[in-house]
Amino acid sequence: MDSRNMRPFFVVLSIGCLWCLPGLQGCSSGDASSKAETAKAAVSEESESTAEAAPEPAVAESKTVSVSEPVDPQAEVKEAFEKLLAIRTEPDPDEWQAADKKLVAFGKTAVPTLTEGLTHTDPGARELASMYLASLGPDAEAAAPALVEVLSDESPFTQVNAASTLTHFPKHRDKAIPVLIELTRHSDPNTRLTAVYSLGNLEEHSTAQVEAIQAVLNDENSDVQLAAIKVLGQMGQPAKASLTELQSLIDNQNTSDDLREAAVASKDQIEQAQK
Repeated sequence: MDSRNMRPFFVVLSIGCLWCLPGLQGCSSGDASSKAETAKAAVSEESESTAEAAPEPAVAESKTVSVSEPVDPQAEVKEAFEKLLAIRTEPDPDEWQAADKKLVAFGKTAVPTLTEGLTHTDPGARELASMYLASLGPDAEAAAPALVEVLSDESPFTQVNAASTLTHFPKHRDKAIPVLIELTRHSDPNTRLTAVYSLGNLEEHSTAQVEAIQAVLNDENSDVQLAAIKVLGQMGQPAKASLTELQSLIDNQNTSDDLREAAVASKDQIEQAQK
């Protein structure tokens, strides 16, 4: 399944502003027609007072409060993962595609949930988690310790996915390679196929790796056989010991056109690497 980059999801909650506009104003009144009161009033400079202007009513400063509440992305990752787990045995294509698309969209963000899945009691959950971690490649580094633990899982599918992912990390590569070599001899063709390609993708190739791939040149499954032929060609110089067997495939009348064409191309690659 394709793997794409994922983004965490956030919900932003905006809180409105409360405005407080007090409108209380002072007021005064006088009786201009009361001549008696005016006549009795003592006029004196010392008794004169200047009326002070009433202060302007205070207006509360408006404030906008914005609160961001990040939603735990693992909740949505788990939802998609559990959906895939629930329908894995009898998947509806549309349902599976929707859940798969949702999960892979998280990319590296999904690693914590997928790592947790490697410890699940259900072998199917471990297989599913290992598959999606393998699709992340180098981005699954945080899961490396957990992947090491499932190299001996009861499921060869989990084993090969874990070993394949660990080849990206030099610190754990030495633990993964022997597992991949062993799995090239497994009874399940898909497991053999993944193991062959994973060994071929390594930057350096030991004699043991070359011999393991060379041993499946005559695999009963044509897809595994084709993978072995192509991988030996990619290895170049380290795969020179396989030239004789590649030539035998080319000369064999029972070899399919696809396999013969691949064998010719790989033989040329190896020979060119030796010059």
